[in-house]
Amino acid sequence: MDLASCPLDTDVTVLAVDPDCEACLRMHELGLRVGTCVRVTHRGPAGARVVAVGATRVAVDARTAALIAVAAPAGAGAR
Repeated sequence: MDLASCPLDTDVTVLAVDPDCEACLRMHELGLRVGTCVRVTHRGPAGARVVAVGATRVAVDARTAALIAVAAPAGAGAR
């Protein structure tokens, strides 16, 4: 699953980030990196997402969100 298709209010772990994506480098700088637990808190127009990374909120456009692979942590469920 990718971040663009991730359900709202579900904890997921970042598995991979497309290395050729310039915006993904910025996401890494903001804490959205492999191994990080994140949560999609809002869906915006045209597929944009707002993602909680700890206490920080990061807005991610739809194209970038589709380049970030995520999975639910083992034994975790939606809240």
